[in-house]
Amino acid sequence: MNPRFNPVDPRREVLLAQTFVQPSTPSLALNCHVEPFGGGFHHLFFLRVNGCHWAGRKMLQQAESGGWYISSLLKPWMLLGPLAEMQWENVGIALYYHGASMEQKQAAFNLAQARPDSEVHFPFPAIDAKGLEFVCPTDYWQCDDSLATQLDADEGHLREHCATLLETLSSPGTVILDPACSTGEFITHLSRALPERHCLGSDRSASMIDHARCRHATGAVEFLVADARDVVSSGLKCDVLILRFLNAEVMTRADARQTFHDIVACVNPGGTVLVFGHTPVLVPVPYMAQLLKLELLSSVAARPEQMELFQFYRLRVPLT
Repeated sequence: MNPRFNPVDPRREVLLAQTFVQPSTPSLALNCHVEPFGGGFHHLFFLRVNGCHWAGRKMLQQAESGGWYISSLLKPWMLLGPLAEMQWENVGIALYYHGASMEQKQAAFNLAQARPDSEVHFPFPAIDAKGLEFVCPTDYWQCDDSLATQLDADEGHLREHCATLLETLSSPGTVILDPACSTGEFITHLSRALPERHCLGSDRSASMIDHARCRHATGAVEFLVADARDVVSSGLKCDVLILRFLNAEVMTRADARQTFHDIVACVNPGGTVLVFGHTPVLVPVPYMAQLLKLELLSSVAARPEQMELFQFYRLRVPLT
């Protein structure tokens, strides 16, 4: 592990997950949650829905096997309540919020699913012991079976939602590009779910591409070694761009913004850009959409019939 990284205390995370559900208090009453200095800042989030900002804290979730895991899926019980104020204090970050019942939290999630202008935002990146943004070292991405299993976990809902969405947004001949395809599992799933599309997967890690080619040798995906930031200069064009690497622990906010700014130029007019990932998206997508004159169609998603939310930005490149 990178010695600069100040990891989250697993015992504290489990205790928080077991005790986090807040008791109902009068809606006008103010409460306070203090996130102490350490590795938990990047778990704080805000849900904007119908003009209201709700404060929340991502939590570990318990698997059927009894173990604990972190997921990109957010649940209503992770909400604190409507945000009143956020302050930086000597002991950490203090969130002051109005009390809310579980019914009100569930109603906020239901409304967020129905309103395309809703958004989940994580204000803080993962940080190290010095308070700097933590990014996984280059050698972390040397692929083996253990890393592949870890990276492919908690991805099923993202694969299924993406495939369902692109079933109506694409047609035979559509070029779909995943420019940081990692193990290749994601783009291969799309290839199988969306036959007759031309699916491309690239990654700057040669070991990742070797794994993808070996694991998915019988698939129809074309894999190549390439840095995502070189896609535009290579002249490659696509109709659908999958961006699932502009995320915490993968790169810094500055790198994520610059990469997004540059790479959307490879999308054909009228094309689709999808931004999401395992860890929180670092790019200020609404601002970048405005800057680059992209149409932001929606920012959150959920599985059918599920009381949940996850970050999933869908943008469209204008025809002219």
